[in-house]
Amino acid sequence: MNRAAENARSARWNLWLGAGTLAFVALCLFVWFPRDIGSGFLQQNLTGRTVPGDSFFPVLLIGLMVPLAVLLIVAQIGARSGKNGEVVGHIGLRNLLFLAQMVVLTGLGLLVMDVTGPALVWATNAVGLSEASGYRAVSATFPFDVSGFFVGGTLLTCGYTFVARHRLRWRDVLIAVVTTAVLIGLFDGLLNDIQLPPNADI
Repeated sequence: MNRAAENARSARWNLWLGAGTLAFVALCLFVWFPRDIGSGFLQQNLTGRTVPGDSFFPVLLIGLMVPLAVLLIVAQIGARSGKNGEVVGHIGLRNLLFLAQMVVLTGLGLLVMDVTGPALVWATNAVGLSEASGYRAVSATFPFDVSGFFVGGTLLTCGYTFVARHRLRWRDVLIAVVTTAVLIGLFDGLLNDIQLPPNADI
């Protein structure tokens, strides 16, 4: 198969994947979620506070798929001849290695997320800045409650960037730090009923 035929097949895969993702999003938002999820995106609890409803996280997850699908379609339509990127539709050893790297990196990031809080408590106790009996006692106190998510989330973002681009710049690290901080501000600051990992397991 020549290069032109491979590029044409790659274009079909990318376009169908992008269009299929958008169709799945529409199915979820207009058919599946309204029929299956009891409450809306936001709701008021018994005390009158606005809290995330049952559809909050499903809608948030589905919403993140939209820009990815649009970017895939736009990039493929606007690609110049001979610059369609890596041919898709064939799984090789490099693909499996990439997947294995992502799995290992995700596991490492979750492990760091889990141990950072207790490690911070131990360090602050050791230098006399705190007298906590353990992480459970301060798991709702800043900065202990967000330390694991911040360090682990930043590590994951930097790691994913390095694996995908094969390099990591200081600007990438700064973007990872700011992005993780924004997520903390959103879920821990504005949505008080949301517990950042790993606090929900304590």
